[in-house]
Amino acid sequence: MSIPVRLRAFGIARALDYLERDPDANLPRLMEWVDKFAGEKLSPPYQDLLHRAMTDPDNNWNQLLRSMYTDVDSRVLKKIFENFIIHGGLLDWPRQNREKPFGQGNAPWAVIIDPSFPCAMDCAGCGASIFGVRPSMEFDSLDEEIDSRKAKGCHLFIFSGGNPLAREEEIIALCNKHTDCVFAAFTPPASITQTLRADLLRVANLFPAIQVDLDPEGAVRATEQLKRDKLPFGVACRCTAENAERVATEEYYDRVIESGAKFCWFFTCPAYGAPPSPTAEQLLDLHRRVREFRKTKPLLTLDFWDGPSPSVAAPQGGSI
Repeated sequence: MSIPVRLRAFGIARALDYLERDPDANLPRLMEWVDKFAGEKLSPPYQDLLHRAMTDPDNNWNQLLRSMYTDVDSRVLKKIFENFIIHGGLLDWPRQNREKPFGQGNAPWAVIIDPSFPCAMDCAGCGASIFGVRPSMEFDSLDEEIDSRKAKGCHLFIFSGGNPLAREEEIIALCNKHTDCVFAAFTPPASITQTLRADLLRVANLFPAIQVDLDPEGAVRATEQLKRDKLPFGVACRCTAENAERVATEEYYDRVIESGAKFCWFFTCPAYGAPPSPTAEQLLDLHRRVREFRKTKPLLTLDFWDGPSPSVAAPQGGSI
């Protein structure tokens, strides 16, 4: 890390410390720092998004940011912010995408890794069924994959598959080694054990996405435990022809937000299991609802459409 980069990282760390003392009062002031250090690198839509998120208490992104400070353990929160902003170069992503689009030597903003292949779930639309069975990946292989992508600037890694935390020891070991990265894992509710929660607090750079539709009662238990321990988490919802009218509704969003989740990922493949997929009309209606609620609800939502990002005004990356 060069001296200018070190100085910038030091400034970011100091700004995060400053923000932690009083988020409500200091979040608007932090925008002055963003304008000073990154303003020229941000396009007007991104600048507008950040200004509203940091200065308008009625803005849904402002509410989401402030909820992180009340709901998430301070050490975990600081680690996640540092890894995204300092190591991941969050504020540089718009400039990097303009100057060197993905596929021209630039790293994607996130990489999905499935450590559980071969998988027998045979999901419709899954890459495993389309491209064939990949070999199982042990710790050394996963470690090598992460190292190679970090060298290109990627610091967010998402573990997918039926239950990646079935290999909990390996994933926790990766989190321990790559402390400058953020990891997420899609997982069924049963994986959220006391041992795992203790490890999540200790490594501070891994957060689960609970597969809520697999076991609704178990999901309630798991989210209550994560919320009580002040751990960041999200939920993953498999969209099917049967539930397409019930998910991504205002009632659904409010329940997810009340659970303490900070993000929701809608799988429209469906990404696991074998129920019938939503129809084209159901998918279009679902995506329209997601786009509208991104403007009003304090919840980060993602789906597999190559559509607008959470900012609505900025482009969203496709699949890799």
